[in-house]
Amino acid sequence: MIPADIAVMDKFDSNSQSTAHDLSEIQSFYNGTTVFLTGATGFLGNLILDKLIRTCSGVKKIYVLIREKKGKTTEERFKELFNDPVFAVMKKEQPDYLEKITAVIGDCSLPNLGIQEQYRNILKNEVNIVIHSAATVRFDEHLRKAVNINIIALRDMLKMSQEMRDLKAFVHISTAYSNCAGRKVVDEVFYEPPISGDNLFQLMNSLDDDYISRITPSMLKEWPNTYAMTKAIAEGEIATHGIGLPIGVIRPSMILATDTEPVPGWINNIYGPTGVVVATGIGLMRCMYVDPDLVANIIPGDFVSNAVVASAWDIHNQWKEHKNFNCGVETNDLNEKQFVPPIYNIVSSNSNRVTWRDFLELSLKNGCHVPSIKSIYPFMLTLSKNKYEYAILWFLLHIVPAFIVDSIAKLTGRKPQLMDAYKKINKFIGVITYFSLQSWTFHDNNTKSLLKKLSKLDQSLFRFDISELNWNEYFKKYMVGLRLYIVKDPIDTVPEALKRNRKLYMIHYTLVSFLVALLMIIVYGLFLLFV
Repeated sequence: MIPADIAVMDKFDSNSQSTAHDLSEIQSFYNGTTVFLTGATGFLGNLILDKLIRTCSGVKKIYVLIREKKGKTTEERFKELFNDPVFAVMKKEQPDYLEKITAVIGDCSLPNLGIQEQYRNILKNEVNIVIHSAATVRFDEHLRKAVNINIIALRDMLKMSQEMRDLKAFVHISTAYSNCAGRKVVDEVFYEPPISGDNLFQLMNSLDDDYISRITPSMLKEWPNTYAMTKAIAEGEIATHGIGLPIGVIRPSMILATDTEPVPGWINNIYGPTGVVVATGIGLMRCMYVDPDLVANIIPGDFVSNAVVASAWDIHNQWKEHKNFNCGVETNDLNEKQFVPPIYNIVSSNSNRVTWRDFLELSLKNGCHVPSIKSIYPFMLTLSKNKYEYAILWFLLHIVPAFIVDSIAKLTGRKPQLMDAYKKINKFIGVITYFSLQSWTFHDNNTKSLLKKLSKLDQSLFRFDISELNWNEYFKKYMVGLRLYIVKDPIDTVPEALKRNRKLYMIHYTLVSFLVALLMIIVYGLFLLFV
């Protein structure tokens, strides 16, 4: 059951029930269309699927690509998909939702996305809009797998889309950090990839996995990880193989929980900053290697999904203008006839900036009202940008307590766990340090232009104007959402958790006082010894 304090706002309930005569421009665009959505089982894919069914209820059909996973069949994964709380509102507003959604068996790690020929033909004949959300977002993914899913799958999607009879728009979801290597300013343009897709494919096909793992660091060069690099190369595939398609690219920055839709504070992963907040909230993490004054380029998940749905409408309109402008024009310059795919940087740094210090303070301020009953230490985090200071803090605040607790566990016959947990946390911090110690300028003129094109109704239905977001109100929902959907701690345990949290703070300050007193005694003893 969804608690009242995170219930969906009434305006979204009413907006999703628009009748035929008062459809917005974007709703009208989706009316009667067939959509092919990849990545529907992922965080952003969930939000896009929900948004299409709830708000664009006139959509004719949505094909979603689903693969078998962990011993579960495609049919089982398809049924389980809608058990998540994110779809609760959709099922209430659109009880016949299953009549519009069809699973397509496939796998982005396989050639031609693992889609059988009969289904490929159906997609080619019926699909009007493609939203390619599928990707492996693991920063430390093996390069071969990252190439297969993030690059080859996109190329195969582009080839299949070239054969779609009535394609109106193709939206590819990339990342704002795909082009961060070697530059501090990222425009909404295509950049030269570090290596062409063809050359990379040949290299992958000629080497075994172990050798690829050994040479990956040298191949990455300035790129922080395989995710960012393969996303950059994927954009190069669009510039090469997307010619002649009504295509565009969405580049979101770090995506966090939803703000309002369909469930405030909903999230189902612990990637990036969310992992830091969760680890801190349950008392495991007490220091972070970060420059607190740099920009934390965060964006709510529903803002991104709304921008994705709206961008398809804009891409189609730009494509129509391009076709009409070039109709009957004779020229020897082929470049004059080529459609330039729009790129939308979806970021917060230009219109509603938040620093890492703000991020921590907002998390702490709002998190202290809804602590988890599962916490083992109070919510507190020390930020440091000095690697030597951070190393000392890491040793004192993590390693020493973990060693003591694990030693006691061994003596009492229990399994030691803390040291292993801190090894994983240390690896996680190493992965995100590239982003916590640097910042970039992302231009978002195309995104702002898209916002201006929307009618008042569409601005309400597909809200993604970050300048209107109140970060304090957002973090209230964010912290509740982490408690509910990540920690799996029901809201009714808050009173008990508050009492427990007060005890943890008492223990913390008692321990600190004891250590300070002990240190003073040692210093005083040394003073007497040498005087």
